Amino acid sequence: MKRSHLNLIVLFILSAFVFSGCGLKKMIKNYPEVKYEVKPEMLETNGGKVQVSINGKIPPKYFHKKAMMEIVPVLQSDKGSIELKSIKLKGEKAEGEGTVINKKTGGSFSYTETFDYDPKFNSSVLYGNAKAQLKKKSAEMTQIKFADGIIYTSERTIVNPELASQAAPGTGTNALFANHGYVKEVLISEEAVIYFELDRSDLSWRIPMNQDPKSAEQLVKFIDFVKKEYVVKELTLNAWASPEGEESRNSKLSESRSTTANKWYNDQINTFKKEKAKELKIKVKDVQTVLPELTPKANGEDWEGFMKAVEASNIKDKNAILNVVRNQADVARREQEIRNMTVIYQEIEENILPPLRRAVIKLTCLEPRKTDEDIATLATTEPEKLDNKEIFYAATLTYDLATKEKIYRNAIKTYPEDWRGYNDLASVLIMTKNYGEAKTMAEKANTMSPNNGLVLNNLGVIAMINRDFASAKSYIESSQKNGVNQNYNMGFFAIKEGNYAKAISLFGNKTCDYNVALAQLLTANLSAATQNLDCMKNKTAASYYLAAIIASRSGNKANMLTNLKKACEMDASFKAQAKDDREFMKHFSHAEFLEAIR
Repeated sequence: MKRSHLNLIVLFILSAFVFSGCGLKKMIKNYPEVKYEVKPEMLETNGGKVQVSINGKIPPKYFHKKAMMEIVPVLQSDKGSIELKSIKLKGEKAEGEGTVINKKTGGSFSYTETFDYDPKFNSSVLYGNAKAQLKKKSAEMTQIKFADGIIYTSERTIVNPELASQAAPGTGTNALFANHGYVKEVLISEEAVIYFELDRSDLSWRIPMNQDPKSAEQLVKFIDFVKKEYVVKELTLNAWASPEGEESRNSKLSESRSTTANKWYNDQINTFKKEKAKELKIKVKDVQTVLPELTPKANGEDWEGFMKAVEASNIKDKNAILNVVRNQADVARREQEIRNMTVIYQEIEENILPPLRRAVIKLTCLEPRKTDEDIATLATTEPEKLDNKEIFYAATLTYDLATKEKIYRNAIKTYPEDWRGYNDLASVLIMTKNYGEAKTMAEKANTMSPNNGLVLNNLGVIAMINRDFASAKSYIESSQKNGVNQNYNMGFFAIKEGNYAKAISLFGNKTCDYNVALAQLLTANLSAATQNLDCMKNKTAASYYLAAIIASRSGNKANMLTNLKKACEMDASFKAQAKDDREFMKHFSHAEFLEAIR
């Protein structure tokens, strides 16, 4: 009995082993019936990440009730491999983690995994390595090819700083220059004011307002200004009467006063001509001056001056006075009201009305300036002879970067406390690709002028060039908060983050631009992307390469080959890129493609 019982146990164990082995062999044999759908069929970057989705379908009567299966997606290239999160399946009676697959009806599973993009896997294949286990037995399944990878076109953003004069802030990845503050034309003015007695138009220097030292000094300044003979922009003479008399009388009075003032002005000019003739030893009639003819203008009663004077006064009832004038449409009644007021309010009689009885001659000229040629020369030879506005303006007079650099170095030497010198030198150094010193100069400017949007922009551009995108975005965002339009650069970062629609929105109406075309390509607007590249000036190898990608996606083989060949001719590094770029995978074996990248 004991021996018979032992034999039964042994037989049971052997049977279980055989049947389990048969179950595993069956799963291995029928593994091709397991169907995988992988999306995308070719992996693609988005915001520096790569996502893969796998849907699996297990046929009925395939999966042993006690079996386990682990499928490991592996991205493999000649530079290494990455094992992604595994897919775990199990039979109805199996223990452990995994999606349960019914033996009778089969089953399905869904899987999504995202991993960081690594350029060394541009030329790679995503495989599925499956291993099944039944009790203590295990077996490797045939390796399945899931997808080719990786399309990395979204990583093809470029940082290409332009001259600030060629692109406004917010429309490109620009190194920005500070405002020089120099004004080429500055208007300067002096005026002579002659006062008259009540109801008179003759010239009298005895009246108090003409004898006032300030008035007398102003007349002298005016005559001295006239004698400088600057370029005249405007010469005017205006005369008024105070509004307490009759309107017709005041109108004639202001005309007479303008005539008197004009005579005084002409007398001063004649005296000046005599002095000049004596100095030049020529006849008075031969003296030439830049001064134009003066056309007097009579303005009648100065109601506006009266209202302003009352409003600025300390008269207790000034608001009531102003209301009376404003609400009285009849001029004669208004004049009578003012006469009445002079009886009540002494200040109107003594302080408000007398200054309105006047004639004013005003001369406006251009302030003498150095010529652009002189400024440009001094900026490189004798910068100490220029003020800081002039020296920064000088740098805008040339497109030569070496000359700009010299001017900004001179500016720093001459005006070391002005942050603009360091910032603007940094901008030039960015454009000459001297990024190390550019960073040093920008950081110096940042210490001198913290929270300056222009300086923060330049620090951001340098960080972008150095591919430190985290720091770059922080600088650019701070620059935007401090008044600089950073829509373009924020659009650049939107591409880096995989938000292509947002990038296009931020780019706005920007056209003929590489990064704009890239965003349009990534949103499948191939025609718009092509137009933006076609209208670019000074096309680069990168722009031709992007055009080749667009043509390939559009199915235009001829354009793809033409643009690819131009890109490779301008920059040989694109040959190696194109050879493995999954954008051109369907052309890899074509002779024309191989010829274009040879």
